[in-house]
Amino acid sequence: MADALTHTPLLALGLVLVFGALLGGGAERLRIPWITGCVLAGILLGPSAAGLLHGATLAALGSVAQLAVAVIAFNVGCQLALARLRATGGSILLLAAAQLVAPALIVLAGEALLGMALATALILAAVAPMTAPTTTFSVIRRRGASGPFVDRALGILAINDAAAVLVFSAVSAAAVGLLAAADAGVALGGALGAAVLNEAASLLLGAGLGLAWLGLLRLLEGGGPGWEARLLASLGGVLLLGIGGAIGFGLSHLLVPLGIGAAIANGLDEAGRERVRALIHALEDPLFIIFFVLAGAHLPLAGAGHLGLLLAALAYVAGRFAGKYGAVYLAATALRLDGPTRRWLGLCFPSQGGLAMGAVLALKGSAAVQALPPAAAKGVEDAISVVLIGVLASQLAGPVLIDLAVRRGCAAVPRGG
Repeated sequence: MADALTHTPLLALGLVLVFGALLGGGAERLRIPWITGCVLAGILLGPSAAGLLHGATLAALGSVAQLAVAVIAFNVGCQLALARLRATGGSILLLAAAQLVAPALIVLAGEALLGMALATALILAAVAPMTAPTTTFSVIRRRGASGPFVDRALGILAINDAAAVLVFSAVSAAAVGLLAAADAGVALGGALGAAVLNEAASLLLGAGLGLAWLGLLRLLEGGGPGWEARLLASLGGVLLLGIGGAIGFGLSHLLVPLGIGAAIANGLDEAGRERVRALIHALEDPLFIIFFVLAGAHLPLAGAGHLGLLLAALAYVAGRFAGKYGAVYLAATALRLDGPTRRWLGLCFPSQGGLAMGAVLALKGSAAVQALPPAAAKGVEDAISVVLIGVLASQLAGPVLIDLAVRRGCAAVPRGG
């Protein structure tokens, strides 16, 4: 059966979708996040259990996972409408910066104290600021919450994840340079410089593709029956061009689609942005099921059972939470914001999900990591294991904490407060 799946990727894809949908739905019935069910499906199908999804099969499905990562990054870019960000105010910029930097520094220090290699610790520190905006959005929608507390939370999410992708792209490139080079000091400086150039090229390519799609929008819009389906096809095509360009030119798998989303978001009004979000939503659910099942299959249970990795995962989860909550509390206090905001706003950001998992899995699939010798590549594998364990933990606890924060924060902060 495993050999048949390897040689017939469509058979493997069907199995992933059906099994992921079943376990994701079962998790929701038990009031557990559906992402957790999909990850469990991947673990059960993966090399640590049934062995139906192993290295060759996972590689055959890698293109589908890359498209899912592109959609995640595209959604982050779509939140970067400059008009909306200007309206959020300077206090949100300071709050976002604080809860971006603090968890990265605390996680880096915690992993270093545990004796983790610097390159692996740098990757974990770079992933630590990332959040799961979909989880926060879903809690807010379910509660029907609105007001200044919610506005601050959503503004911080939009700024944080875009900045986190930029930070991750640079720091992870430097970490891979450390793994590949004998002279760590020279490698770190050179890799950071190369990463900045790579980021600029990635964003420029993404922005160019986004602007091109805006031109297609004007040609296709209202063009007879089925024009919206053709518009969706063109958007999917532009994302595929972005992924292909990133692979072909050695650019960032995250920043190219983020640049596409940002260009589109700033070329449309709010109604247009809502329509784009509705279009991309038609692609999201099946892609995300595939992505989270494949992510679960990458989780090595034998490695996760190793005491060192479990301690590293514990330090990662604790460092993220302490950094996010503590930074928001201290920054809100310095800004003299109201007491409920100081106490509850930091609890809106503990979850991680597709963005964090996509970042580490995109890193693993990059040409630079594939070229590493096995001993050096293990540093990236260890980081992936820690992040996946952290995501599972945050998906269980995060929604509960966010719901508590939204209920208490919105009840205590009146409109206009």
